[in-house]
Amino acid sequence: METTSPPNPFLTFFQDEETRSALIVFSVAMLLITCRVYYLVGIKDADEHGEVQFVDEWQITFSEESITSTETVVLADGGEVDLEFDIDTSEFSEDFKIGVIQVRISYSETNQVVGGDPCDSVQGKIIQSDYPAQWADENNSLSGASSSCEDIFLTLQTYPNYDGTPYMRTAHNEVIALDEWVEDGWGIGSVDLNVKLEVQQSQVPTQDNDDDETVQIDMTVLAFKGNAEKVN
Repeated sequence: METTSPPNPFLTFFQDEETRSALIVFSVAMLLITCRVYYLVGIKDADEHGEVQFVDEWQITFSEESITSTETVVLADGGEVDLEFDIDTSEFSEDFKIGVIQVRISYSETNQVVGGDPCDSVQGKIIQSDYPAQWADENNSLSGASSSCEDIFLTLQTYPNYDGTPYMRTAHNEVIALDEWVEDGWGIGSVDLNVKLEVQQSQVPTQDNDDDETVQIDMTVLAFKGNAEKVN
């Protein structure tokens, strides 16, 4: 007696035309999706590798210019004066930024009596205001005093972290290499300075004593421009 094998379900499945059509459509769709995914991943990896490939080393240096304004005042004993200095970039070359404000207060004893007259006491202070500067910078020297006729030096950092020191930086291009040094606004405005005088009297009773002093204030504005040179 002849034995008939049961039909193969797998072959039966593929013999159905609608099933084959659906399977072909599904397979083509999966192939397209897979190709798309690999394409996007490949492009992303290529971009990332390209970015790494085109990162360069840049030598950052600074060009500097400075302008000094001078005021001379005569102060009486116990007197003081408030001075205002207006600062902008109009007197500097194009694209220069205000980096640092430096003040020198100088005087000498004008009463030339026999035996000498002691130097008067002078105090100077940069007055904190809304002037756009780095008021909390540790390198600032906002106040000082002298009773020995020595100059008084004050400093106010205006541009963030500027000290003029060259350094190396990794960047994709020159624009990015210099992006730290192109901010506008810092150091533009009015700086207020206060100067006080206390006259020191001669220890010789018979000598005449002066009751005023001439004080000179020099305010120097230091401006800079960043330069980037690609290192081979």
